[in-house]
Amino acid sequence: MKKTIAVIGAGLSGIAAIKQLTDDGHQVICFEKAESFGGVFADKKIYDDLHLTISNYFMAYSDFLPSHQKLKFWSKKEYIEYLGEYIKRFALAQYIRYGHTVMKLEKVAEQWQVSYRNDEGEQQQVVDMVAVCSGHFQQPKMPELPGLTEFQGEILHSHDYRDKAAFTNKRVLCVGLGESSADITAEISQVASRCVLSLRRYHAVAPRYMAFQEDPYFTIDTSWLTSRIVNKLPHHYHGGITKHIFNKYVNSRNDHVRIRGEWLKKSGPSHHQAVTKNERLFKPIAEGKVIPNIGGIERFEKDAVVFKDGTKESIDAVVFCTGYQLNFPFLTNTITNMRDLYKQMIIPEQGHSLAFIGFVRPQQGGIPVIAEMQCRYLSQLASGLQQLPGKSEMLDIIKHDAKHWQTEYKITPHVASLVNYCHYMDSMAKLVGCMPTIPSLFKDPLLRVKLLHNPQFAIQYRLAGPNEMTHTAREFLLSFPNISSWPRIIHFELALLTQKLLARLRADGLRGLSR
Repeated sequence: MKKTIAVIGAGLSGIAAIKQLTDDGHQVICFEKAESFGGVFADKKIYDDLHLTISNYFMAYSDFLPSHQKLKFWSKKEYIEYLGEYIKRFALAQYIRYGHTVMKLEKVAEQWQVSYRNDEGEQQQVVDMVAVCSGHFQQPKMPELPGLTEFQGEILHSHDYRDKAAFTNKRVLCVGLGESSADITAEISQVASRCVLSLRRYHAVAPRYMAFQEDPYFTIDTSWLTSRIVNKLPHHYHGGITKHIFNKYVNSRNDHVRIRGEWLKKSGPSHHQAVTKNERLFKPIAEGKVIPNIGGIERFEKDAVVFKDGTKESIDAVVFCTGYQLNFPFLTNTITNMRDLYKQMIIPEQGHSLAFIGFVRPQQGGIPVIAEMQCRYLSQLASGLQQLPGKSEMLDIIKHDAKHWQTEYKITPHVASLVNYCHYMDSMAKLVGCMPTIPSLFKDPLLRVKLLHNPQFAIQYRLAGPNEMTHTAREFLLSFPNISSWPRIIHFELALLTQKLLARLRADGLRGLSR
């Protein structure tokens, strides 16, 4: 059965929703409050000098890989161009209503009434289902800190930052560290008379391009460290690998690489936390242009900040790079944690008629392909080809998944939507029916190496299943060069085999004890 589905937002997730839902014949109406597509990447919505921290192959949708391009990090302009090409290629513009702000969603019997505002005033549209694709970056999160209301200088959130010129010759405090903060703090340090960075703890920061590989061309998300086989091995195995790499960083003759290595070691195991994938900040730290203060803020005064270690800095401006909080002004119910939803996308009480797309943050990999996978599942639910588990079972899965992710990412539990890209994508692929079959070394050794030891490109989930692209997917995967040497591949295969044998021996031992 084909459904009429409202999509809220024409950003990365909304575009994925339009494409995947219309592929299966559903009627889609996309409500976009802005006058252009792209969400936060649209003009004037984000600072000009932005470059993505995820490579183009992971920020692209699986059905339109930029295989003609080399592996690179797109600028904001380049990414908007890609999205525009995608919309044009698949004729998606016809489904988007620009300048349409959704004001309210109301359940009416088995349907939804969408109340929206445009140039003609407030209007309503009744639909069968709603896909909320409005994104994380709606409401800036401002911390409540003692004395902040008495501070007389300029206060800005990174959401409103556009360029560094406004901070020329000023004493600036930057608070928080993420991909955007690394860019913004580094930029401000070029023109400020003094730039201080306040953090509560040391952060794990990874480079865009991975050093110490056979080919330095490969990026953080195409490193063998993020391959499926490494993700299948125990955490202590991964920890041993990263420890060896971190030691190389610490012993580097380049000060910025050495400092970043020291931060990595102090931050704790990288596989247990959110990782910032933007090393740009460390050159200005090494040059003395950015002064880090680790420990947190005690209080603000009218023209200064006092840190918890007792030091005091006179400042003219504060830039909070403290993230965003969930905000759905068109909903009557409040959602504070996406882990309370089935697969972080469905409220058990509502069923699949209301879905939240793109609110999962992968530790590695990109949100667009996760949103695309979620939409492939949603489309099958809408078509009746798949069924949700019962409410009780969904609640059990939610509880299990939340505990799993909280344990896995115990160092940064406040990042409430953080998941392992490989594990989450595989779990969704099994629901969709597009999980690639890993062949044995004897049956198809080349494809096995590409699927287990190479980057987890989303096109692997087009080898089979709904809307498959078997030939294109196989051709791309086989043509991408191996990122591990054959000795490493053999080493990992033996490690995986050993793990399976030990697991079987433990299982046999438990069965023996139960007799």
